[in-house]
Amino acid sequence: MAFTTAPRPVVLFDLDGTLLPLEMKTFIEAYFKTLCGRFPQFNPQDVIKAVWAGTGAMVKNDGSRTNREAFAAVFSQALGVDYYDQEPEFLDYYAKEFQRCVDVCRPAELSRKIVTTLQDKGYNVAVATNPIFPEIATMSRLRWAGLEGVTFPLVTTFETSTYAKPNPEYYRQVCERLGVQPGDCIMVGNDVLEDGVAQSLGMEVLLIADCLVNDKQLPTESFSMGSLEDLLAWAEALPSA
Repeated sequence: MAFTTAPRPVVLFDLDGTLLPLEMKTFIEAYFKTLCGRFPQFNPQDVIKAVWAGTGAMVKNDGSRTNREAFAAVFSQALGVDYYDQEPEFLDYYAKEFQRCVDVCRPAELSRKIVTTLQDKGYNVAVATNPIFPEIATMSRLRWAGLEGVTFPLVTTFETSTYAKPNPEYYRQVCERLGVQPGDCIMVGNDVLEDGVAQSLGMEVLLIADCLVNDKQLPTESFSMGSLEDLLAWAEALPSA
């Protein structure tokens, strides 16, 4: 497979499974194993349920509060504690034990080359990862992907986003923050639902098949699809912006 998509001035990248190749189920298992180890005072299953409940609240966020606030409210209710009291422990966890989760990822040297090739040609490259993690966890995963030191005009995190994938409003908010229109953008991702929904706003969507996620078995015929190697070849062949 090869990408033949015409250039657009803005390229948005998903992170997990796209710039950072990984198998999501394995990653989630490693995440919860290390996270629950940080909170031995709670039943591990209670922590897992509370995190999933908080994640669901972020996915359903209507823009009236940040994803951090949406997560905090539901996590606190589910676990019977104040999330904000626990947040220092969460952030310290992300700085320490969470770093072991890189062992279940498959960082690709291609990711940095793809991004920098586009940037060197004048394209506006931003990271449109689902903003359900705090900044420290997102920046860690960018570093694992080999992108430490690369400057982006926007990296979405739960502190500053008020929507999450697959809500199309998430992509609309990304465009507003970048000062661009959806029709100016190409979204590169690996999740047919979460990334593919950007097409509904007029974005071009490129799907990376290396770690493709399609839990709902949605049709993919309307998307251009290929590997990270294909994407690098596409980026190298693009004219300057």
